Amino acid sequence: MSCSQADLFAQDNAKRNKLSDTQRLMIQSRLEATLAWLETAEAFPWRNPLDAVHEENRFQRDTEKLGDEGPLLWARFDEEMNRLHATRSPSVALRG
Repeated sequence: MSCSQADLFAQDNAKRNKLSDTQRLMIQSRLEATLAWLETAEAFPWRNPLDAVHEENRFQRDTEKLGDEGPLLWARFDEEMNRLHATRSPSVALRG
């Protein structure tokens, strides 16, 4: 698999942060797979709440890379996370 590296010395942030079509498709696929997994989950799928935080951070970073379509994916993710957090019992939520 060949991945092109961005020009780290580019003066323009947009040029430095531009994704190739392959990179964009990989990110989109990963985000859609995560969303499909969350949408099918009936309850909070992480034993350790810190794992959920890591997943949320990763998802947010990836949506920021996608530009205009990122906020739509982030909104779907946020909605699913709210639904899944609501499945946790109050005592579990307090303990973390």
